[in-house]
Amino acid sequence: MLRGWWKRYSKRFLFRFEFNSAEGFEGAKTVRPTREGKRFLLATFLIAVAAFNTGNNLIYLILSMMLSILTISLTVLSLNLRGLTLSVSVQHPVFVKGRAIFKISISNRKRLLPSYSIKVHLLEGIKGAGYMPYIPSSSEISMDVSVLFERRGIYRYGDFIIESGFPLILFSKKIKSRVSGEIIVYPEIREVDGLLPELTGHGYGTYITRPGTGEELSMIRDFRYGDDMRRIHWKASAKAGKLMMKEFGIEETKILTVILDNIGPLNKDIFEKAVSLAASASDRLLRDGFFLRLMTCRKLIPFGSGSEHLFKILDILAVIEEEDTWECPMPQEIEGASLLILKSEDSPLKKMTSRCDMVIYAAAL
Repeated sequence: MLRGWWKRYSKRFLFRFEFNSAEGFEGAKTVRPTREGKRFLLATFLIAVAAFNTGNNLIYLILSMMLSILTISLTVLSLNLRGLTLSVSVQHPVFVKGRAIFKISISNRKRLLPSYSIKVHLLEGIKGAGYMPYIPSSSEISMDVSVLFERRGIYRYGDFIIESGFPLILFSKKIKSRVSGEIIVYPEIREVDGLLPELTGHGYGTYITRPGTGEELSMIRDFRYGDDMRRIHWKASAKAGKLMMKEFGIEETKILTVILDNIGPLNKDIFEKAVSLAASASDRLLRDGFFLRLMTCRKLIPFGSGSEHLFKILDILAVIEEEDTWECPMPQEIEGASLLILKSEDSPLKKMTSRCDMVIYAAAL
């Protein structure tokens, strides 16, 4: 019977103790009873019924004490969260499924009163939360929160939630603190060291040197008629018992084009694999000294090298979506080597496999 009564009237108690204020300098506020608070409210209601039915002064004293506790709890809770401001920053690039560190700072602008037991909830789609047990008056406290992003893209900070249940955990109050700014979450970087040479059938050395008159030693070979005697390798000749010549090579610029299949139909999981492979391959090849360009539907990042060029590519891959048609002009001959990343064998771009040096099917990985 008591359980049925609570189901009927609990919504009225929630309505009474939960409210949303207008947007102010502290943001939208929400106060609601905790599990312990609901039990305390039920006990207060039952004590009130008993007091009115019996007229016992002792029960009235108990009721007044319980009402005082409720009043004090709500008043102190409101003061505890008053005057708090929040700021958030991230100091390094953020990748999907990689741990990122949020630096969260809370300022207490109250001159005399400290704040206790403050919890910060992060944005939707971000796993992580921060807790500050004590913030002195007129001071700022910072903490590092390890967070995990579940998807790539641009996250606008928006509303962070500051929560506290101080002092008696009978009520929980939340304040939405609007923070300006945004963060770019890049695709997941995977290990592809063994993948690229396996698919090409050779290592990266094919793109490094060719015979010529440079200063890079390419090989040691047998003497041929007409060779310059100044290039004899005397130590190798002594070991072989015949004349051995030093063959020099010219170091060439290693050029490669990454072509990403982003033509529909939509298959979110496979497409995310393809984007991650494009980001991982770009990272690995640029670290190997390649001049790299990225080609997608409607996007073409020209040749470049180094970490700055890598982040130009990652900026595109962080927000890339699938398109209906291929609109980027495809040259008749692709300069240098080429890596084609297809979502599956049913891709409309499969006809390009004969023109590319390497092909990766994301659905097969």
